Amino acid sequence: MATTNSTRVSFRAFFALVGGLLVLLGLPPAPSQGATTTVSMRDNRFTPQEVRIDPGDTVIWVNEGARVHDIKSDEQGEFRSGDMQPGDTYQHTFTEEGYYYYHCTYHGASGHVGMWGVVIVGNPPPPDQEVGEKDDRPKLFVPDDFPTIQKAVDAANKGTTIVIRPGEYREAVVVTTPHLVIRGVDRFRTVLNGQDKRVNGFTVDGTHHVTIMNLTVRNYTGNGIYFVDTKYYTANKIDSIKNRTYGLYAFNSYYGVFRNSYGYGSGDSAFYIGQCLGCGALIENVKSVKNYLGYSGTNATGVTIRDSVFARNGAGIVPNTLPTEELAPNRGTFMYNNLVKNNNYSKIPPKGFSETVGIPFGTGIWFAGIENSVARNNVVVDHDRYGILITPSIDADSLPKNNTVTYNVIRNSGMYDLAIDGGGEDNCFSFNDFSTSGPPDVETLYACSARPFANAPFGPVITDVTASLSGSQTREWEEPAEPKRPRCQKGKPGCNR
Repeated sequence: MATTNSTRVSFRAFFALVGGLLVLLGLPPAPSQGATTTVSMRDNRFTPQEVRIDPGDTVIWVNEGARVHDIKSDEQGEFRSGDMQPGDTYQHTFTEEGYYYYHCTYHGASGHVGMWGVVIVGNPPPPDQEVGEKDDRPKLFVPDDFPTIQKAVDAANKGTTIVIRPGEYREAVVVTTPHLVIRGVDRFRTVLNGQDKRVNGFTVDGTHHVTIMNLTVRNYTGNGIYFVDTKYYTANKIDSIKNRTYGLYAFNSYYGVFRNSYGYGSGDSAFYIGQCLGCGALIENVKSVKNYLGYSGTNATGVTIRDSVFARNGAGIVPNTLPTEELAPNRGTFMYNNLVKNNNYSKIPPKGFSETVGIPFGTGIWFAGIENSVARNNVVVDHDRYGILITPSIDADSLPKNNTVTYNVIRNSGMYDLAIDGGGEDNCFSFNDFSTSGPPDVETLYACSARPFANAPFGPVITDVTASLSGSQTREWEEPAEPKRPRCQKGKPGCNR
C-alpha cells in the first residue's frame, strides 16, 4: 500500500509560521489537500478506534494521555511515529484505499491486541474472514487424518491449521509449535471434556502465535485453556464450561486476546491474566456468568477489558495485587464499556483463590490494591454490596494509587454505588451517574481535577470488607446447573437450527 507524508510536529506553530510567511509575501493560502480527522491517544486506547476517511485525507493523532505512546502500522514500514510525549501530535496522509491497522508498541501489538486502531480509507472490499476460518494454510483434520487432537498437534509444522470435527474429545492437549491455528468446526458440538479428572484442556507452553477458536472446553480440574510463557496468543469463540480453576488463563504471557467467548462455572475466575509487565492483553466481547470472579488479573500490567458482560458472579471485574505472583503491583488495567450486573452469586464450589480467601460478594468492579487503572463508561447495576469499590490488596500490603473512576452509571447497590475504604492516594471519582457513596459526596471529596491528595480512612467500608475476606470455607456451595446453550452452531454442517 502506497502511503506518504508522515510527520511529528507542533501543528499550531507550523501553520502559524506558514500562514505568516504567505501573508508577508502577499500570496494566498495554499489550497487544502484533503480533510483531516483527529484521533485522541489516551492511556490504553485510541479514540475513536476506527475512523473512515477518503483517499488523500490526513489523520492527526494527539497524545492526550499521561504516558508515552507511539503509533506503528501492523504492516512493516507503512507508518510509524516514534515516541510521543503527552501533548505531542503525529500526522499521516493516506493515499490509497484499504484497511490500515496500527497499534501502540508500548500498550498493544499487531493483530488487534491491546491499544490498537484502524483507518479505513475509501470503500475497500471487506477484510478477509478471521484467521483460521478460511485460509490457504496446510490443514490437518481430526479425526480424519489423526484420531486425537494431540496427535495432530504433534504432527503439525509451523503455519498449520488443525481442524477438529464435531465430537467429544477426552484428552489434555499440549501445544509447543508456533504459528498454529486450532479450530473446531462447530463451537457447541466440538467439545474437549476433561471429565473432572484431567488438569488442562489446552496448555500452550513457551511458544508464540497460537490461536485456539470455535470450540467448547469443559470439566477440567485446572483450566480450560492455559497460555504460559507465550506471546501473541488468541482464544476466540470459546465456551468454557465448569473448568474448576480458570476458564481462559494466561500467565507470564504477552500480546494476547480473549474475545467472543463465554465463561461459566469456574471456581476462581472465567477469565484470568497474571504476572506480566506490559502484558498488551485485550479482553473483548466476552460473557462471564456464575463464576467466583468474572475476571481476575493478578499483577498484570496493561490489560484492557471492554464491551463485555459480567453477570451473576461472586464479583464482576477484579484486577488485583497479590504476593503469590511476581511483578507486583497490578497497574494500568482499563475497564471500558462493560455491563456489570447482579454479581451476587456466592455458591460456586471453591477452587484456587476461593479455597482460602473470601471476597465481598455482591461487588461489581473491585480495584484491589492496584495502581493507575481506569473504570470508564461501564454500566454497573444490582449489587448487594458495592457497585465500584477501591481498597488495598487482600493481604493489605499494596495500597491503591492513582486510580480513576469516571463516566460510569451505577445503580441499586445494597451498601454504596461508589465506595473507597480510604487506603492509598490519588484515587478519584468524577462524572459518574450514581445515588450513594461511601464516604458521602465522594466526587467532591476525591474529584479527579483535585489530585494529588491522600485518601482518608472510611470505617464502614473497612469493617465490611475486612469481615468479608474471612469465612470462605464455611459458605454454602452447590454445583450450578448446566448453562443454556445452542445445541449446534448455526450454518455448520449437520446443524438444522
